[in-house]
Amino acid sequence: MTTEKTVRDGFLNTVLQQIDSGDPPVVRATRDRLCATGLSEGEAAQMIAIVLRNEMKRMITESRSFDDVRFEGLLNQLPALPP
Repeated sequence: MTTEKTVRDGFLNTVLQQIDSGDPPVVRATRDRLCATGLSEGEAAQMIAIVLRNEMKRMITESRSFDDVRFEGLLNQLPALPP
């Protein structure tokens, strides 16, 4: 298993846990909204995981804490973002 696949799977697992727990609520709401547009649950979760990964990367690069408001704003832009 490659490191990139391990990292990608980790973000996807995080998103799936967030959907199951409903915390934060915006993740489940985004999954539901994306599914209503015709995406499968898996495709929706993958798109959310990409947003989470990119936001975490920026957080590390910019040496800042996770920005929940920014994350929610990015999720609200989906599916405008490329997968």
